Amino acid sequence: MVKDLSLTAAVTIQFVYPENYDLYMTCHSHGWKNLAPFSWDDKTGTLHFSLVIDKSSMDIECRQVRSKIECRILAHKKLSASRLNTAGKMIHRSLCLGVDTRPLMEKAERVAPEFGALVRKGAGRLLRAPTLWEDAAKTLFTTNCTWALTQKMCRALCREDFVPPTPSGACPFPHPQTLTAYLPEQLKKLAPVGYRARYLTALAERFKKDPYLENLESDGHDYLAADRIVRSFQGFADYGCAHLLVLAGYFDRVPVDTTVVSFLKKNYRVRKPLSFIERHYRKWGKNRWWGYKLDRMLAGQNWIGE
Repeated sequence: MVKDLSLTAAVTIQFVYPENYDLYMTCHSHGWKNLAPFSWDDKTGTLHFSLVIDKSSMDIECRQVRSKIECRILAHKKLSASRLNTAGKMIHRSLCLGVDTRPLMEKAERVAPEFGALVRKGAGRLLRAPTLWEDAAKTLFTTNCTWALTQKMCRALCREDFVPPTPSGACPFPHPQTLTAYLPEQLKKLAPVGYRARYLTALAERFKKDPYLENLESDGHDYLAADRIVRSFQGFADYGCAHLLVLAGYFDRVPVDTTVVSFLKKNYRVRKPLSFIERHYRKWGKNRWWGYKLDRMLAGQNWIGE
């Protein structure tokens, strides 16, 4: 709770969302809404999270109101025009407000009308972190562990040990520059990241030097070129690479983990998941991942880590 409103500054910014946009479906496309600092309020249809710009931590609340996405920002002091502009860009990325799903809908309708109907309702976008760095670190936290441990690692990084709190007392995910100040052994004592500590500090160093990873999201790399960039990270093998590339807008491959295997076994009695995925979702082309996700949504089995 905010203890003294006189010490805070609130501002609301609005975004006109693209065609076939739905905040609820965007936030329920995968498990990110259940990882700190995100939380979702079902009663009000509000996404809560926090972010840090320079050393200024702020609370963010986003709701879909008629034709707009309204985002209330609460900071410790009035935001400069520059910081407000940066916050707007980070929110825009996080909510996938720049994504046009019409090409996906055309593909989906050719595969089956019911898939196209899902995209018209708002499927086809996924909640992301405000930065590619945070998506990369959280992807690392999903490797070789339970979902409960992934959540625990994210909560451990969103603490005052690493980043100043917002007016509500929440803590955003720290900058990579913050983590490069720690040796792996020091980081392991502060957060339950285990062997990932050295991978995380190396990842932070990479993002400190190049926050946009060779313009991974904006330069139109083909999938193999994008994969080479991500595969150079320590700790990122097939699953981690495919997962981060999905978050960066490359849907050519399905990141195969235990939840994918479980779904395929239950619904298709699959023995060889990789070869099945290649055959079954080939018709989706560069949208194989969305083919798989829409398949799960249609089956009512869209696991999102709850």
